[in-house]
Amino acid sequence: MTSFHERILQKEDSLTASELKIIEQLKKHDKPFLLSMNELSLLSNVSEPSIVRLYRKLGYTSYQELKVTLAQELANQPSNQATNETVIKEDDLSDTVFTKIGDQFTAAMSMTKEKINVEQMEKAVQLITKAERIFFFGQGLSGTIAEDGAHKFMRLGGTVLAVKDPHYQAIYTGQMTEDDVVIAISHSGETVNIIEVVHMAQSNDATVIMITSNEHTTLAKMADILLLTQAQETETRADAMTSRLVQLAFLDTLYTRVVMVGGDTIKKAVNKSRLAVTKMKK
Repeated sequence: MTSFHERILQKEDSLTASELKIIEQLKKHDKPFLLSMNELSLLSNVSEPSIVRLYRKLGYTSYQELKVTLAQELANQPSNQATNETVIKEDDLSDTVFTKIGDQFTAAMSMTKEKINVEQMEKAVQLITKAERIFFFGQGLSGTIAEDGAHKFMRLGGTVLAVKDPHYQAIYTGQMTEDDVVIAISHSGETVNIIEVVHMAQSNDATVIMITSNEHTTLAKMADILLLTQAQETETRADAMTSRLVQLAFLDTLYTRVVMVGGDTIKKAVNKSRLAVTKMKK
């Protein structure tokens, strides 16, 4: 497959001044695959149509395809890989791999803790406590995180739904009110369908809590409440894998805080849920 750099060389003679500015920004940014088209436009001081013309000229069918390609290529460059003892090697046996994965998770949790916004977390807790309905939105891998979140929060009683299908998400957001809370999960912060349904939810006055990895992405900028994960890439595991565990930790934190501050009604609901599950066991 032709690399991004090779495509540029092939089209070098036909590149315009605006297109060269875009390429310069993509090359100098440490994680260009997390840039939204709007952000890349502002950084390059060019219009968004110029970006569209560039990725088409380079043979990409969409801006998303360009970003995915950049992510894959950067992940394979030694300069962008972790160089410490957590890097998993071919001759590492299972016990060593298990330990290193644990170390990577510990590092991600530590990085996230350093940048955690307590005010945003506590606002999210209060909003969830008062919500009439709670919706967890995610697609792909993030969809499984959304399901896990709903599984926790349904213990509180009330209406709690995990929705992964974009059409179902659209239907629900079309009927939301100011009493609804959406907890949207997107590692990249640029999932097109999630962007659309978040916009629809907010147009109906629902509150959106966003869990993502970069504050400069489209979804991060749209969020009413923003919760950011932090993780380090390694050669064999993309940061999305470790961020998944941090996202789960975020949801556990929110759930625990809601139970703590939610009063007797929520505590009784949690106890009822525990008893119901107990009845299913021998």
